[in-house]
Amino acid sequence: MSIIMRKLTEKSELKQLEELEAAVWSPASVIPLHMTLTLQKFGGLFLGAFDEGRMIGFLYSFPGFRDGQPHLCSHMLGFLPEYRKQGLGVQMKWLQRDEALLLGHTCITWTYDPLEAVNAYLNIAKLGGIVRHYLPNCYGNLEDDMNRGLPTDRFLVEWFLESKRVICKQTEPGVQAAYGEEAVPALSYACGGDGHPRVTAISSEFHAETLLVSVPSRFQDLKKADMSAAIAWREQTGTLFTKAFSAGYAVVDVLRSETEPVVHYMLSKSMAALEGVGEK
Repeated sequence: MSIIMRKLTEKSELKQLEELEAAVWSPASVIPLHMTLTLQKFGGLFLGAFDEGRMIGFLYSFPGFRDGQPHLCSHMLGFLPEYRKQGLGVQMKWLQRDEALLLGHTCITWTYDPLEAVNAYLNIAKLGGIVRHYLPNCYGNLEDDMNRGLPTDRFLVEWFLESKRVICKQTEPGVQAAYGEEAVPALSYACGGDGHPRVTAISSEFHAETLLVSVPSRFQDLKKADMSAAIAWREQTGTLFTKAFSAGYAVVDVLRSETEPVVHYMLSKSMAALEGVGEK
């Protein structure tokens, strides 16, 4: 399999994008062609992945502002089911970084569900994004399989494209940062008879330089097994992350183990842990 990834520039390619969006997400999620054409003319960035000429993945973003600062807002990334879990999403994000820099951007932002462990590991551990903002019920109540039954709380990822930490993630993938501090668990959990973790307590004190916040490694499976437990995870972690960010912490890493039912967010108050965010 030889996958080619490149910027989309032709109207016919954006038409293909409509069809792919419907297949990956749903017909209701499709961005109309007149919108993608307009966005492309005025700073939007559309990327496609092709297998022998067939578009099998896409990533789209558009210019935005936050706190008066321009950046690129990354909104949708998706691949057909048979092309998932092959590392193609990571490749697409690095292409997005290259193209964004050519457009003059130094930061890309996007949102994701903090309880989705695979996305957490991609966004923070592999790409070097950081998180300092928690957005409660960001998209309102959605009825798709991934979101049904829960408020759509989201992390806002900030990806500082020229920062030391991001450059290191690209040039030395897999290298684990050393923080020099012993992280303090801010949440405790216990596994039920079905093997899924349940929240037992969260911390109300934030004195340590580095915190660990655990989330389920298979959240969608937990939802199917016990929706009330999934709701508890949403509510408890939402409270914890909101307080931690208000206290000056930032998510700087994600740690995982094949033997644990959770992954661990590492939150730090140390600017050294951010490894030159916003600096070359």
